[in-house]
Amino acid sequence: MSAGRLWKIFRLNVKQMYSRWFLALIAFIFATSFMASASARRPENYSSLFAGLGSVALLLAISGPFGSLSLVKSEVDFVFSTPADPLVVYIAKTAASAVLPLFLLAAYTAPLPRPDAASYAEYAASLIFDTAFFALMAGASSLVPIHRRILYAAPPIAVAAATLVRPELSPLYGLVHPSPAYVAYSGAAAALAFLATPRGHLDELAANAYGVLAPHGVLAPPGLGGAARVARPARIGPTPWRAVWTTSVNGAVHMRLGGPRGGLVVLRRVNAFKVILPLSAASAAVYYLVLKSLPRADFLVTFVSFFYVSVFSFQYAGSTVASDRLWLSVAAEPARYFRLRMLARAAIAAISLAPWAAVYALESLSYPPAAYLVPAVAALALTLPAASWLAAAYSGLPQMRELGLSQSQFRFTLRIALASFLYLIFAVSLSVPYFLSFASLNAPASTPLLRPAADVTSAASLALSAAFFYLTTYSPWASSIWSWFVNKLSEDGYV
Repeated sequence: MSAGRLWKIFRLNVKQMYSRWFLALIAFIFATSFMASASARRPENYSSLFAGLGSVALLLAISGPFGSLSLVKSEVDFVFSTPADPLVVYIAKTAASAVLPLFLLAAYTAPLPRPDAASYAEYAASLIFDTAFFALMAGASSLVPIHRRILYAAPPIAVAAATLVRPELSPLYGLVHPSPAYVAYSGAAAALAFLATPRGHLDELAANAYGVLAPHGVLAPPGLGGAARVARPARIGPTPWRAVWTTSVNGAVHMRLGGPRGGLVVLRRVNAFKVILPLSAASAAVYYLVLKSLPRADFLVTFVSFFYVSVFSFQYAGSTVASDRLWLSVAAEPARYFRLRMLARAAIAAISLAPWAAVYALESLSYPPAAYLVPAVAALALTLPAASWLAAAYSGLPQMRELGLSQSQFRFTLRIALASFLYLIFAVSLSVPYFLSFASLNAPASTPLLRPAADVTSAASLALSAAFFYLTTYSPWASSIWSWFVNKLSEDGYV
């Protein structure tokens, strides 16, 4: 394929992924951060700079497997009906998705002083290669089946960990101290990420996205028959609550048997607790081990852990609305359906976040401020169910229909920027009691004032979260809220 056609596909993907106002917003933020970064220009502050850069890398690494790079229905139906090479389409989509990683990495490192023109060139090369590394790994992990995404997320997480612990071992070190060696290091990482592209899976999506080609030797699961395409119906029970609970806990996951260019697609029901709860417990255990290995970083590590738990819990909880079948759900008694659905989602959130509440309670035995994050986790469980769905509807999250194919490309707009900003404020507000407790620990003279303030703000945040949960479930205004929700999803093409 010619470079001109590749450029056209890239431009098309950029227009589909980002609105002009969103691009203008991130350009404005970048310019503002560039002009206000005088403190980052002093070499003595580079330790905090690496901490921020590592946190950004960790954000990119963890969000990669949940990215929006997977192919959409229009591409399967139209783009791949042309002679377009699936690998070229993938590269163009990956390049378009690299806008945000490029902005985040450059916002931290572009303002730093460089001694000469050669160092600026080395920095630019390192920035391009590092951005390509994160974009390619995120793209690959968003295409492969769920059980393989952890493998693709491991290298970016390792890079983020190295940036936080030993920056000189990370390819991102070249963004702060450019050199030919780190340019080669970053280039090698980007090349390995490109070689890790799941080309067989790309061919499968291009030629057999709907799973209708079953080659000889590929068998359906036992008991489902040779032409089975769907999972067996779950036993949902005789009551509406049992039906909502069963469909909330047991999700349908698309699996491919065989391929490439031939495979049978079936649906398996997976209990959410068998996936989310072990991941939550494992991440909480890793956090506790990291905390014990960095005894002087209690404040920062604890806050960052809660911040990431809040952000990614919200991201995952919001994404589940894409799999909901709107008109099947609200065909009868919509108000009752949403009340029961929010109760089920709140219970799932509470159980899934329980390991983090437990680890913060355990940490509080040696670090008292962590105790204030236990009610913060409870407040999070009360607000996640409704807030995440409402934010997803407001942001325009596209629906997932046939065989897990999104109906349209997810688009970054000012709406999603506003929704994300408001939720970040909420996540930080839940941490205010923790900040006050930490301040009282380090300023004993202010303890009589700060400790009661921490108690009051903690109780207030929990009470407000409970009030929000009541507002979206049992209050007289709940039906109006969910009526807007249904209308907004209908406008976005949900069925």
